[in-house]
Amino acid sequence: MAKKKGGRRRDRDDSGDERLDSGSCTSSSTLASLRDLESNDLQLVEEGDPFDRCIDALYEKRTTTRERALEALIGLLSMQYNHDCAVERQGTLSSLAIRSVRYGGAVEAALAARALGLLSLTLGAGDDSERLLEEAQPILERASTAGKGVQLKAIAVEALSMMVFVGVEDPTVLDSAMTHMMGLWKGVPSVAGAALRGWALLLSTLPVHRLTAPFVESLLAALAQQLYSEATDVRAAAGEAIALLYDAAGLADLESDSGEESGEATPLEPGGKRSPGMEEVVARMKDLATNRGDALRRSKKSRASLRSTFREICSSVEGGGAAESRIKLRCGDVLVVNTPRGATQLAALRRFLAEGFQTHLQFNTLLHQVFDFEPLQERERLTAVERRLFRSPGSAVSKWRTQDRNSARAATAAYKGAMMAGLEE
Repeated sequence: MAKKKGGRRRDRDDSGDERLDSGSCTSSSTLASLRDLESNDLQLVEEGDPFDRCIDALYEKRTTTRERALEALIGLLSMQYNHDCAVERQGTLSSLAIRSVRYGGAVEAALAARALGLLSLTLGAGDDSERLLEEAQPILERASTAGKGVQLKAIAVEALSMMVFVGVEDPTVLDSAMTHMMGLWKGVPSVAGAALRGWALLLSTLPVHRLTAPFVESLLAALAQQLYSEATDVRAAAGEAIALLYDAAGLADLESDSGEESGEATPLEPGGKRSPGMEEVVARMKDLATNRGDALRRSKKSRASLRSTFREICSSVEGGGAAESRIKLRCGDVLVVNTPRGATQLAALRRFLAEGFQTHLQFNTLLHQVFDFEPLQERERLTAVERRLFRSPGSAVSKWRTQDRNSARAATAAYKGAMMAGLEE
């Protein structure tokens, strides 16, 4: 008998969409989870509020019931913009999710960490998100370093970076979170990649006056080391962070001024010397853009992805700015992002919201503030059942409209007939 291979099993639901089994907590499984809940414990499609049903299920002792409830909650928070529901139940949702992160298994804790990040995004900037961050930050930091499994650690980092991005008000809290993520750069590749991207997201919020010469120089040296990592994802994340730092610190302007004769040293040239290592960093990224100097054998797809990523990064560093990204909404409006800061924030939000990004970009005021974007109002969209009930020729509305028109025509004809008869007399 052939042995069953290990790893996660992939299924296909009735609609043909591929999804992971309960061992995965990626956003692609949320819709499948909602469909599972419709036919299992929670019965979400029955009368009653789906948030309340998820909350009730999170009190259950059965682990799989809590996991399905968290998956459904993730679907509700990502695929819809339920701001009012989230505000009303934020205390209960946050306490239950934090409890799952602390005491749940690897799958449950990872799902709960993601739910916390989505809850923060739904609440938006303000006191509510700040309180949520204060409660969840130590729990997520512990999960990112000593969590049950690599997947939990990576998702805890992503959720923490998103919550700090949304809810931080105190600069010391921001510095603490960035320092924590820097400590994870040399860990497991998936966790290190998540930490690098989360750190870059928080870097995009720093004001220019915080980017002092010693700070930038130390960061360049630390990020340059990650360009030699064996993991492709870590290299790409480090390159993206360097491109953002290069733009945020204004290194391009300083380099253009370095050839001019001046008696004063630039802010990044302490002691009359320019910032060390930038030429080496750019040269290394150019090598990665051509797969030069890579001792490891990689797949064709991996090599092509690495080349494409670093060509864009080198273009951003050498030419200034970032490649333009255009996101078209369902209502026909278009979001245009063409700055390194905007590109970093856009990539992080798209990665975390996944299928729900379009919905949040349309309705979430937090995203409107982040991108300085006010979308058009979405046109009314009727389902097939609604079109059949209200728009089809055989619908009750159409029949009533036809009857009214016939009655009006008959009345008009009778009136005209009476008038003609009167004239003839």
